[in-house]
Amino acid sequence: MRRTGTSKKQRKSGGKFLKVHKSFASKELKNSPLVAETLLECIKTGDVESFREVLMVHLMTVNKVAVAKKAGIGRRTLYDLIDPKKDFNPGLATISALIRALAA
Repeated sequence: MRRTGTSKKQRKSGGKFLKVHKSFASKELKNSPLVAETLLECIKTGDVESFREVLMVHLMTVNKVAVAKKAGIGRRTLYDLIDPKKDFNPGLATISALIRALAA
């Protein structure tokens, strides 16, 4: 029985599957203490949508792995928080860990 040979021709990469993110040039979005203060203000006013938007935009500008390590939470948890397809219902421990990490 003859073995099937592999093709020597290289295939193009799946570029259509890559997500393109617009870069944010604002220095305020990278300022973690300012973002932590804004998140606390959103909690005080009960504005969950603004909380999620501020958190999402900030996490798009910084290294998510570093934030997750600093907060002591899983990287997947951060990605779940900013995923618009998932429900936004983080626990109190997650929120406090994030704000503590951003304020430090």
